[in-house]
Order: sequence, then C-alpha cells, then structure tokens
Amino acid sequence: MSGPGQDSEPEAKVLLIKRLYRAVVESVHKLDVIIGSKASYREVFKPENISLRNKLRELCVKLMFLHPVDYGRKAEELLWRKVYYEVIQVIKTNKKHIHSRSALECAYRTHLIAGVGFYQHLLLYIQSHYQLELQDCIDWTHVTDPLIGRKKPVSATPKEMEWAQMACHRCLVYLGDLAWEILAQP
Repeated sequence: MSGPGQDSEPEAKVLLIKRLYRAVVESVHKLDVIIGSKASYREVFKPENISLRNKLRELCVKLMFLHPVDYGRKAEELLWRKVYYEVIQVIKTNKKHIHSRSALECAYRTHLIAGVGFYQHLLLYIQSHYQLELQDCIDWTHVTDPLIGRKKPVSATPKEMEWAQMACHRCLVYLGDLAWEILAQP
C-alpha cells in the first residue's frame, strides 16, 4: 500500500497515511451500502449518514494534505463523489418522491449550500497553504493582507505545487456543479 514517494517518509507518517486510507475505504464501503439501498433517498440525510459523510470528508482532507502527490487526487475524487455527487444523484433520481418544502428538500438544499461553503473554504485554504498566486488564472482568489508580514517560504515540491494548482481548478469545477444544482431547484 505504500506509494511511490513514501520510501523516504518517516515510518510514523507512513503508518498514519495507511491508517487514514483504511478509514477512508471503510467509510466509502459503508456509504456504498446506503446509496445501494432501494430507499436511499430516505437514508442519505439520516443523522448517522450525514456524520459518516462528514467523517469521510475530514479523512479525505487530512489525506490530501498529508501526502498530496500520492493521495491528493484520489482523496479529492472520493470526497466529491461520496460526500456530494452521489447524494445529488440519489435525489435527482428520486425527484418524484421529494415534495416541495418537505424536510427532505430542505435537507438537500442544506447539503448543497454546505458543499458550496466547504469548497470555497478548501479553495482558499489551498491557495493560502501553498501561497498560490492565481490572480492571472481565476477571478476569485485568496486575497492576502500586505500588513500581516512577509510570507514564509513554501516547503512544497514542484509536484505538490502542481497538485495544489489543479486542486484549485477542481474546486472551482465542483463549485460550478453545486451552483448549477442550487439554481435547478424549484
């Protein structure tokens, strides 16, 4: 299970990465069972299932930043698909069962808005953490305060910086998808 860049990693970090990855896989399997059920549209917003998605989101973010080169992209994909996209698909597939102004519709709207907040925060955090200067690439960037002081040098490899830039791009795509779903609501 060790990735290509882990040979020089401290053993404690490698063990932590493996433990995180195992917890991610376990959470994904539990979510797959929920999504695979016939009445999944009734199940996805139960408190224990929301907690499971929140746990998966937290684990994926930790994994992303602990080893972005080997696990960043996979963690991003699982986070998007299992925490947000599959819930959207379940609700869209079962639209006939969801009544206007019902608790289920409210939970869905809350899910979408929470997703927007999460991805806005993640986008800003990645920009700040890696000190990315994206003013020439995107319209909405992390604005640094010149009064705070000098930036600390980033100790990221070129591959980590490349991941960070592409992760910012993917955050914007996910934000667009979530915005589209919000606008599609009646």
